[in-house]
Amino acid sequence: MLFCLDHAHRSPAVDAEMTYKDKGTHPVEYRLTVANQTLHIVFDGAQRWSGHVLRPSDGLEASFSSRKCLEHVIEGLLGRRLWPQYRQQVLSLLDQFQV
Repeated sequence: MLFCLDHAHRSPAVDAEMTYKDKGTHPVEYRLTVANQTLHIVFDGAQRWSGHVLRPSDGLEASFSSRKCLEHVIEGLLGRRLWPQYRQQVLSLLDQFQV
């Protein structure tokens, strides 16, 4: 998957990062990097907060249909050990998503 980085947000002491590609139409694609894992999040535009998440390291893919569902998918893909440590950072990045 090819990514054009139009925007990057990274706080100096934070290990969670978000980049996205937005051409003004759907699908809107985001790349979320947390610790040593990168997740590709694609909003398909069928409805608000719906799409799929891909973990390129092993090809695992999951769909979501709401923001809450996306949070659960990210938690599952990151794992229960990483999630508590990065939860607040990830949720604040989700607030910045333009869907």
